[in-house]
Amino acid sequence: MPPPRGVLDTSGTFRVYRDLLGSPPRWDPPELVLATHGTPGRVAETLGGALGGLWEGPLSVAVFGVPKGGLGELLAALGGPCRGLRGRLRLHVVVGAAAPPPTVSPNPGPPTPGRCRGALRRLAAADPPSYTLGVPYPGNLLRNVAWAGAAEERGGPSQNGGPGRPKIGGRFVLLLDADVVPSRGLREEFLRLLQEGGAQLGPPILGAGRGLGDPPVRGVVGVLGDLPAVGAAGFLGDPGGLGVPRALDPSNVPSDPGVLNALEVPNRLSVPSIPGVPNTVSIVGVPNSLEVPNVLSDPGVPKTLEVPKSFHDPGVPNALRDPNTLKDPNALENLNSPGATTPSWDQVVFVLPAFEVRAGTRVPGTKAELLQLWDRGDARPFYGALCPRCQAPTSYGRWWALPPTAHLRVAYEMPWRDPWEPFYVAPARGVPPFDERFLQYGFNRISQACELHVAGFRFVVLDGAFVVHRGFKEAGGFHGGREAELHRNRQLFRHFRAELRQRYPRSSRRC
Repeated sequence: MPPPRGVLDTSGTFRVYRDLLGSPPRWDPPELVLATHGTPGRVAETLGGALGGLWEGPLSVAVFGVPKGGLGELLAALGGPCRGLRGRLRLHVVVGAAAPPPTVSPNPGPPTPGRCRGALRRLAAADPPSYTLGVPYPGNLLRNVAWAGAAEERGGPSQNGGPGRPKIGGRFVLLLDADVVPSRGLREEFLRLLQEGGAQLGPPILGAGRGLGDPPVRGVVGVLGDLPAVGAAGFLGDPGGLGVPRALDPSNVPSDPGVLNALEVPNRLSVPSIPGVPNTVSIVGVPNSLEVPNVLSDPGVPKTLEVPKSFHDPGVPNALRDPNTLKDPNALENLNSPGATTPSWDQVVFVLPAFEVRAGTRVPGTKAELLQLWDRGDARPFYGALCPRCQAPTSYGRWWALPPTAHLRVAYEMPWRDPWEPFYVAPARGVPPFDERFLQYGFNRISQACELHVAGFRFVVLDGAFVVHRGFKEAGGFHGGREAELHRNRQLFRHFRAELRQRYPRSSRRC
């Protein structure tokens, strides 16, 4: 078997080898593919989770081929006891430009799941931190390689749902770092949302996502004219929808942190605790299951959840309150262009609230399990201790207080604001790539989120699913060279933002 042929990246520093396992498997749309990247040990941990049922669908994985020994062990496992994964796995390897080509040795023996799990566990346990590799970790290059592997379609072009219906064919991608895992059943629920709920979606989807306490938004049908949420039987998961008695009773409406209370309910909640501390407060008129222990809120909004000032970005206006923000003609526009008859998913990303769990804690599989961990302080919003602003626009308090739902659904839309870097599901094609100039630590994911915003993408938050990082992110838990890497990437990010103004001259959005 001839050695694989690699392709140099744009910098000439790295060489990319695609589909090391041979011809890619056939994934017919509609489909949701998990794209991920990491060192050999991190990837081994992800594959072990896939074997354990955390992800039952297809995967596109980009592996950084350092250390070389770890890469060899991973490829040997995939050529032998882990061959059972190959039917749903595309594997790509990125190595230094001068490194020899990686190869997968064939093993004619049958797959052995027990041996496979053991090999993956050993490899994950021996995985060194990326900052000790002696080579800068090309995270954005790896993200692009994994995404491209997930996006390639071999089953023919996407099929539209027909006149007057949204496009529910095609492929979607969930891109995660290898140390971040999806909640159980996410893929199956997302496909269900597309196939069963998508046909009910009418313009605009904002009407499906807003709670009864949200103020009217530019271009959005009034509350009484709103359509059901995608995939939900009724409004916000209520099987009775607006036909339920007292549906507009303020006592039945959870207050939304960061959003004015349109029903003028004064002094709804006061939460003096810091996110991550398990003090709880009950919402008046809402079942006990909606107790809110750790919420991120905007202290600039009166009479809502109060949190420490560190969670507020004084340089960022409240996008749901500032009249100048809502005057942005592109900020919350209808999914349809003028005269269009078919709603489009093409510029919508589906945000998954991101959390981190204490080391040694079992990763929660459902929202109910997650809320229990959050309540006792074993889970908290991702980067909650290091950069609360980086995830705060997800509106965790609002997400917590949503009524329980049996299935995944679109809950609400949030305008992007700096420095939000959400994890999301997106259409496989048409999403701006990650800028590969960003290496190691800092500004790699935020740069792409910033471009999504400037390019006109909308951010809608899903309820019923989430992603989890294993272990708490704590100050002092980073390597010594982090600040130098951060400084370099901060300077690059300033240039990147200036380039966006030239790349999207007609966009009124900035970041």
